[in-house]
Amino acid sequence: MKTKHYVIIVVCLFLLITALTNPGTEKHKEEVKLKMNAFLEKEMNKENTTQNDEFSAAGSLMGNVLAKSMINMMVDNLVSSSNYILFSTTTVTIEGKTKTIGFGILGNIFLSSKIDEALKQ
Repeated sequence: MKTKHYVIIVVCLFLLITALTNPGTEKHKEEVKLKMNAFLEKEMNKENTTQNDEFSAAGSLMGNVLAKSMINMMVDNLVSSSNYILFSTTTVTIEGKTKTIGFGILGNIFLSSKIDEALKQ
């Protein structure tokens, strides 16, 4: 075989692997949930360092559970993905406006750093 044939085979193999490992909508949603829950944990830990009594700890735990369930419901309703066979994009729709916040390729999801900025606000 000629070198040209090997290049064509390698490119076709790469395209096949990329298409087969393209992450689905659930993986996109799970990645956004993980990012938001990590932010919530970090913020809750900042507040927990100043609380010493048992009632504050119990209230903080209940607030954490409620916040996580709200995050899960919000992500399920607002986050979606678009599949482009070789890659996919993570989109969020708020007040009728759709924004792309990440993309997925080869089984991985890469979220934009703009999410961190928006969460801090």
